[in-house]
Amino acid sequence: MAYIKLLRLHILLIIALAQLILHYFVTTHIVGMDYAMPTLELSLIIGSTVLIAAGGFVINDYYDMRIDEINHPLTRLVGNEISKNAAMNLYIVLCVAAVLCSAVLGFITQSVDFCFILVTVVGLLWFYSSSYKRILIVGNLIISLSAALIPFIMALFEGRAIMRWWMEKLSSNGILITDDNLSEATPTINYNYEIIAYFSLFVFAVVFIHEIVRNLYEERGEREMECHTIPIVFGQQNAKYTIYLLSMIINTVCIVSVINHLEELQLITVSYYICSILAFSIGLCVLVKNAEFAKDYKICLLLTKLILISGIAYSFIYAYLNPNDWVSPV
Repeated sequence: MAYIKLLRLHILLIIALAQLILHYFVTTHIVGMDYAMPTLELSLIIGSTVLIAAGGFVINDYYDMRIDEINHPLTRLVGNEISKNAAMNLYIVLCVAAVLCSAVLGFITQSVDFCFILVTVVGLLWFYSSSYKRILIVGNLIISLSAALIPFIMALFEGRAIMRWWMEKLSSNGILITDDNLSEATPTINYNYEIIAYFSLFVFAVVFIHEIVRNLYEERGEREMECHTIPIVFGQQNAKYTIYLLSMIINTVCIVSVINHLEELQLITVSYYICSILAFSIGLCVLVKNAEFAKDYKICLLLTKLILISGIAYSFIYAYLNPNDWVSPV
C-alpha cells in the first residue's frame, strides 16, 4: 500500500486515460482511424510517460523528506514506511524502463525525438526535486511544461504516423514522392497540432495554478527548507491574487474561443463549459479566498484536478461534434 501511495497510481491512471482519450476522441476524428498512430507506438508512448511520471513522484518524495516530515509527519512515506535506498532503487528502475520504452519507440519510428524529450524531462524532474523547486517560479514552470508535454507528444507522433502512411500510400500507387505531394498531408497534421496545442496550453495553465495552491498547502515545510516559492517571497495574499488572475485568463480565453466559434461548437460546448470549467474555476477562487489552513488548500487542490479533468473530458464532446474522419485524396 505504501508503494501505491508513493507512485500516486490514481494520477498515473489519469495520465494514461488522458492520452488514450486524446488519441481516440480527438486525433482519430481529425486524421481518421486508419491513419492514426499504430497501437504499439501508442502503448510505448503511454508506457514511457507513465513510467517517467511515476519516477518523478518517487524522486520528489525522496528529496522532500524534510518538508514532508514537517507538513505530514504521520503520512510521510520515504524515510518512514519506505527506506531511502528502496525509493532510489525504485526511481532508477522506473527511469531505465521509461528510457527502454522510448528507445524501442525510436527504433520503430526511426526517430530519436521522443527519447531526447524523455531524457530531458527525466533530467528536469531530477533537478526540480533536488534544487529547482526551491527557486522562485522556476519549479512551477518545470512541472507545468512537463505536464503540457503529455498531450504534445501525442500530436508529435500522430504527425509522424500520418506522414509515414502518406509516403507508403504514394509509393503503393506508383506516385513519385515529392515535396508537393507530401505537402497535401500537411494541413491535416497542422490542424491536429493546433487542436492538441489548445489542450497543452490549458494543461500548462491549470497545472501552474495547481502548483501555486500546492505551495500554499506546503508553505510551512517549504519555508523551513528556505524554498523561494510565490507565497513565501510575495506573501499568501499575492499568491492568491496570482491564482485569481490566471483563472481569469484561462476562462477569458475559453469564453473568447467559444464566442468566435459558436456556430461550430454549438450549445453543448457552451453548456459544458459553464457547468464544468467555469463553475469549478469560480469555486476554486472562492475557496482560495477563504482558505486559511492546510485542509482548506487540500480541497482547492482537488478542484484544480477537477478543472484539468474537465478540460481533457471535452474530448468526448469534440468527437461528438466532429464525427467525420479525414478522407485521403489518394
